[in-house]
Amino acid sequence: MRDRDRVADVTGVVSVGQYPAISGEDLAEAFSTRLGRTVTYEATDPHAFFAPLAPAMGEQAIAAIADRYRALSTQPDHSITAERSARKLLGVPPRTAGQWLADLDL
Repeated sequence: MRDRDRVADVTGVVSVGQYPAISGEDLAEAFSTRLGRTVTYEATDPHAFFAPLAPAMGEQAIAAIADRYRALSTQPDHSITAERSARKLLGVPPRTAGQWLADLDL
């Protein structure tokens, strides 16, 4: 089956992302391997992360976005589902973090 034919047969939602989900620690490990030095992951409070965007987006919008990220962070298994993944529905496997970094020429 050609890719075009596969896409034409897909209906509904296609989840885009990596399945299984990658963690901050996994990403730091990929950077460490690629760069040849230790890279560590440090979680950041969502409100602190998004605060610099408040002047452009407004305090309420930033608070809502940060609250959503905080809620998601309490769900350890929050990721796309295999059944609706682009990998399964479109036959498009996600790049590994290492492949992504290599593609960026890092």
